[in-house]
Amino acid sequence: MTALKTIRPIPEFPLQGILPKEETEAASYLKKYPNYDGRNTIIAILDTGVDPGAAGLLVTSDGKPKIIDIVDCSGSGDIPTTTVVKPTENEEGIPVITGLTGRKLLLGKSWKNPSGEYRLGFKRAYDLFPEDLKDRIKKERLAEFQKKHFSLVAKVQEEQAAFLKAHATLSEEDQRVKADFNARLEVLKDSLKNFSDPGPVYDVVVFHDGSVWRAVVDAKEDGDLQDAPQLTNYKTERQYATFSNQDKCNYSVNIYDNGNMLSLVVIAGSHGTHVAAITAANHPDEPALNGVAPGAQIVSIKIGDSRLGSMETQHALTRAVQVIIEDKCDLANMSYGEASSYPDIGRFVELIREEAVGRHGCIFVSSAGNAGPALSTVGSPGGTSSGIFSVGAFQSQAMQQAEYALYEAVPERPYTWSSRGPALDGAVGVDIYAPGAAITSIPEYELSKYQRMNGTSMSSPNACGCISLILSGLKAENKAYTPYRVHRALVNASKDIQDQFRVGFLQVEKTFEHLLTYHAYEEQDVDYKIQIAERENARGIYIREWEECNKAHTLTVKVEPKFMKDVDYNKPDINEKKLSFECRMTLVATESWIRVPDHLFMNSALRQFEVTVDPTQLAAGSVHFGEIQAFDSSCPARGPVFSIYVTVAKPVELTTQSYIKFENVQFGPGHIERRLIRVPAGATHAEAVIRSASGANVAQLSAKFVVYVAQLIPQLRNDHTNQGYMIRLGKGSYGEAGAEEQSETKRFSVYSNHTMELCLAQYWDSPGAHNVTVELTFHGIQIAGPTSGPRTVFVNGGDHITRFHVSAPIRREEGLSPSISLDTLRKIVRPSESSIKPLVADRDSLPNSRLMYNLISTYNFKVEASGKESVTVSPRFPSLNNLLYDSPLEMFLIVSDVNNKVVGFGDVYVKKFKLPKGDYSMRLQLRHESEETLEKLRHLPAVIDFSLAKSQTLEVSGNWPDALVSKKNAFPSVLERGDTKAAFVVSSTEHPKGAKPGDFLVGEWKWGGPKVDGQPIARVVYAIAPEQIAIKEETVELEEEINVAKQLAEQVRDAQVAWLKKSGSAYKTEKDKEAAAVARKELIEQLEAAGHGEHLPFMLAQLDVSIAVAEGAEASVKDEKWREVLVVADKITNAIDQAALAQFFGLKPVTLHGKAEAEQRKVKKEKEEAKAALVAALKARCVALVALKEDSDAAYNHLSQWSEGTGVSDWKSVNVYLERERKHGRNGLALQRVNSWLSEQGGGSKESAANIKSAIAIRREILHELNWTLWEDYEQSWDGIRLPKAAATF
Repeated sequence: MTALKTIRPIPEFPLQGILPKEETEAASYLKKYPNYDGRNTIIAILDTGVDPGAAGLLVTSDGKPKIIDIVDCSGSGDIPTTTVVKPTENEEGIPVITGLTGRKLLLGKSWKNPSGEYRLGFKRAYDLFPEDLKDRIKKERLAEFQKKHFSLVAKVQEEQAAFLKAHATLSEEDQRVKADFNARLEVLKDSLKNFSDPGPVYDVVVFHDGSVWRAVVDAKEDGDLQDAPQLTNYKTERQYATFSNQDKCNYSVNIYDNGNMLSLVVIAGSHGTHVAAITAANHPDEPALNGVAPGAQIVSIKIGDSRLGSMETQHALTRAVQVIIEDKCDLANMSYGEASSYPDIGRFVELIREEAVGRHGCIFVSSAGNAGPALSTVGSPGGTSSGIFSVGAFQSQAMQQAEYALYEAVPERPYTWSSRGPALDGAVGVDIYAPGAAITSIPEYELSKYQRMNGTSMSSPNACGCISLILSGLKAENKAYTPYRVHRALVNASKDIQDQFRVGFLQVEKTFEHLLTYHAYEEQDVDYKIQIAERENARGIYIREWEECNKAHTLTVKVEPKFMKDVDYNKPDINEKKLSFECRMTLVATESWIRVPDHLFMNSALRQFEVTVDPTQLAAGSVHFGEIQAFDSSCPARGPVFSIYVTVAKPVELTTQSYIKFENVQFGPGHIERRLIRVPAGATHAEAVIRSASGANVAQLSAKFVVYVAQLIPQLRNDHTNQGYMIRLGKGSYGEAGAEEQSETKRFSVYSNHTMELCLAQYWDSPGAHNVTVELTFHGIQIAGPTSGPRTVFVNGGDHITRFHVSAPIRREEGLSPSISLDTLRKIVRPSESSIKPLVADRDSLPNSRLMYNLISTYNFKVEASGKESVTVSPRFPSLNNLLYDSPLEMFLIVSDVNNKVVGFGDVYVKKFKLPKGDYSMRLQLRHESEETLEKLRHLPAVIDFSLAKSQTLEVSGNWPDALVSKKNAFPSVLERGDTKAAFVVSSTEHPKGAKPGDFLVGEWKWGGPKVDGQPIARVVYAIAPEQIAIKEETVELEEEINVAKQLAEQVRDAQVAWLKKSGSAYKTEKDKEAAAVARKELIEQLEAAGHGEHLPFMLAQLDVSIAVAEGAEASVKDEKWREVLVVADKITNAIDQAALAQFFGLKPVTLHGKAEAEQRKVKKEKEEAKAALVAALKARCVALVALKEDSDAAYNHLSQWSEGTGVSDWKSVNVYLERERKHGRNGLALQRVNSWLSEQGGGSKESAANIKSAIAIRREILHELNWTLWEDYEQSWDGIRLPKAAATF
């Protein structure tokens, strides 16, 4: 073999970079202390769940089980098991029960079950599987299904060909057979087109073996459970199973509420497994792949809800705290988070701070977020909550080599996307940095062992693993610690990385040495609650807006020591430690523009002191950062006891009215530039133009840039006020030397008079230097009116014309073309029912065994659509939406159709559901420990938005008189700066289907021009006026002499007929039914005796009541009652002159006038009533004959002469058609018609619910008759999903 020639020696793969440990000193620490590898520490992983079968997650370095508990706190795997049965034995002596799917289940003879009772449930796999696994399985199952389906199609085609070959000349009956073959092929074609894989559907069986509850899953879907795993709570036996070799998806179980609820625990994604592996994976055969703390044990806490695509929910977070406490976790890692409107509040945040950390000593580590690099982009809970250790993401050169395959090294620094502080209340936001990427274990279902992921989701578990090493060492050396002590040591011993906010990089050895060196100082076990009195008790000082940046501030700082609580709730706080606590502090300000006192004497009481912050001389347009540090004067070497962070983001004011330019800003890899600008008063949107060019003789490397525009609005989430963009500069020929200038334009909404940060960053992995110029232009269109706000315009539809004043306060605005487009119908719905109950204590009690209460409110709504169209429905609860970590309540909702089929789940974020027409219910769950609080929310209204198939427009005119007479008069296309013009909005006289007075139409007032990202200039809310009343036109009426006695008799007769019509179904008890039958008989005799026997409404009432009685009759008399229907139907048909009726409708009416026209209208009305009565009687005859299983062909043909007896809207007529076609073996036509009828029902209505169930059952019968087993099994799999016996559980 020829020797390999390369331009340089081939190096070994840099394994040290795939899961970084050297940078944090974890590797050197383990060399020094090999047994301090996380042993004797338990780490809770709050995430999507951890796969117990993943590589490296089986045992610890000292041979203990790696995962000691697995809990699904989300409830997404919950299965009610309240159906209790006892088995029978088959001929082989095997116990058999019928599962809820309808499958026969064979139980194990050797199973221990003293009670002999088994609890049943079932679960759809696709309600359990992670999204990516679901996608893979669906593709694989579809391919297999298609093979079988096309084989069935081929068989039908062969049968059709054989029939046509045998019937060269087709009779009328043969034509129907041919049509039936065509229908079968069409049905198969349409069925595959509409195929929606139900996925595997598992029966589950729960029983008590005398010691513990156990669960068995029919994972093979074959009903044979004899050798299936009998699992109990994972914590008890640490056992799990796999659904199938195809999916490679592992599951475990927990059983609650005395066997009434089975939790089938399945991970919601690969994220949690990857996080756990970073923290603590142990690979005995290849230690280089180990996680940071291979000796630590794991508690898997699933907070990601599979029903919501792995989104965390409030109830899952609350339950997670209880698991942390019960499993005595030393640490917890949470690589989850969201933006929030309020820092440091909310149920979960308070439970973690006060209970998990402050009482039970768990060190809680969390990701800072991936929304950087702008200021104040840290997420909750990590970056906004005290008591939680927040971790940002850092990249090193070893990581660049091993994980990113970069051909050119870039500077080591925090990732561009890593969220930055400060928090909204001025707290630092990020406590420390750690490596933010790793290649490590992922779940088995991914069909791969390892994968790279990056994010603060990865830096947080790396930091958590590092802390586990430290705790392992402290425990081994019998050194007591508290979360407060460890938190402060980690910060003080961190490595300086020249971060703008002085946030350091985690160092394990130095932190451990720090803790050992200063272990004797008990003051370290105290935390300090910092509050700035004049700034709403904020934890830091954050000065950002124009006015406050241009004056000096004297502020009162309140400092209150916080001591660890006793784990015994019956004991008071540790008073002896409070009594002995004393710390003599020295205060230091790191910047000259901050002034503080020199000293502070602290004891256990709250202390106050004043500080001065003077930002007046600081440079405008930039951010400035400082600290107030408190040192223990007896030992300043151990670093600050506490720090108060001071941030001044001082905006520059525009020198022109609307324009500012930043020229020749220099960038390199990872470099960030911030410009703070005061948005002019009246501005509504802005345009940023980013320009870059190569040098005349120097090419420019292509580079990714982040452009971020951020504003902070009080009590509004930052993701609602920020806009971020990724652009590439130097792309294509723009990067060539001497190329033309590249320009990128972004347009976005702004909030006037608030500071805006324009943040530009060259992406961390993009090499090369770049020179960038940014031009920023502000625009403003202000709309003022009697009922308008800064961003919302209200139009009262009853006003006909609404006047507004439109101005351009910033600059000349051109190309204006105002239009109002309303694309949403909004309804306000109150709950139809609600109930408050306590939750199950073994899963939903708070620490200290406090009970939780559950409010469930039901809201009913109707979707109105044409044909098979779908409508996008968005339920909203404005007082609850967008509050997750900062909410005191827990919220979840389930939307179901009329048959209880779940069509979607929701949480605090507004979800969109695409629904066909029909009746729906939405159940809202609110949870809180105060029953009184929930009682106040029992009548909480829901706001439900329905998308319109066609937007409705409102005319905008520039002239009031012209608007009044509907004369077109366009609003001016140009507004000069300072101009104010009147605009007149004309209300609509037509409204979309389903809109009623009290509803609203919602849309946007657009002004032409390019699209602007973010908030529109103005949202429009249009109140629907009362409906127009039809104006009666003048017509000639027949003059008839009024006979008062006759008129009274007729009204009495009509009232009696009305009662008769509803008497067949109005009464529920047997006693009432019997009384009604007697009264009905007497009334019929009385009306016939009075000469009303042939009065059509009277006969139709008899028909309706006879049908109702027949349908509700017991089996023994059912035939008799249906024959009574035939008698009444025949009586009606005999009373009508059908020949005369046919002649009337067969002739074209002559146009008449005056009294002749009035006479003509009277005759027409009588004839139409007679025809309607005839059709009703003929339909009733057909229905009765079908019920009696007698030949209905003649009756059906008779009906077809007068009506389309096969209409898709009338189920009774459809059923007649189905019976006729099935009787003649034309199952294809029957199946086609039942499918068509079901399709027309959409989601179903209250009136059609029972008929839908019947239609689905008939469809399966027809499939069975056709021997289409493939589609019959498909229907059976869907049955329990489409027609559940009870509403879904929360």
